[in-house]
Amino acid sequence: MQRGILVLNKEELNQLFTVLDISVFTGTQLFEKLNSASGSIEPEVRILLSQDELETILDEVGPPITENQILNNSLKKISDLLISFSS
Repeated sequence: MQRGILVLNKEELNQLFTVLDISVFTGTQLFEKLNSASGSIEPEVRILLSQDELETILDEVGPPITENQILNNSLKKISDLLISFSS
């Protein structure tokens, strides 16, 4: 299984958490990773995620919300990382 580092700035991460309920993932490594990222005080957050974890996030969030550009940036970064695994 492939893994990659998702890099989001704090604003992108906060917007992602407005539509992603991480409690759905309680008891999983994905929950621990996202919970840890949410508590970070760094301006840029780096999260090591597997292909399956990226797909799970996208499945949970659904399609991009066009009026929220910051959230769209987050989702594009997730999608781009996922696509990079197939090249």
